[in-house]
Amino acid sequence: MEIKTEPNVLRASRIWLALTMAVVLLGVTAVWQSAHMSQSMSVAASDDPLSAQNPSGAKTKVVLEVIEATSKNVIRGKLLQKKTEEIYLRTGTSVIVQFDEGTKLVMGKKPDIHPGAIIHVSGTTRDDHSILAEQLVILTGYVQIQ
Repeated sequence: MEIKTEPNVLRASRIWLALTMAVVLLGVTAVWQSAHMSQSMSVAASDDPLSAQNPSGAKTKVVLEVIEATSKNVIRGKLLQKKTEEIYLRTGTSVIVQFDEGTKLVMGKKPDIHPGAIIHVSGTTRDDHSILAEQLVILTGYVQIQ
């Protein structure tokens, strides 16, 4: 008695090949989407992210070193460029940030906003290229400037 297994073996091979290709395709898609999201979430690091890249009303995220903090909730600083998660580089770009009582303050308090402080700002670009802050994250002590 002879059993024909060859058609079953070919069918099983095709199924495994199709499954393998589907898994590879899903993996490539996941990596591509992850890279795309990572790029879109990166901190602004161009020479002037507040004019060319971000028109008025655009959401923006920057890291800055505080040069001056006024009692009227205005921060003047210099834009920092991300080198690694813990190291930022100084740039020559000035940044003005305005905030109010509705602005979320994370990892610190208002007295932590002083000259030399490092702050991550999330907010909206205004017509005058300043930023109206929605959230301030105090990074002083967690990151370094080179």
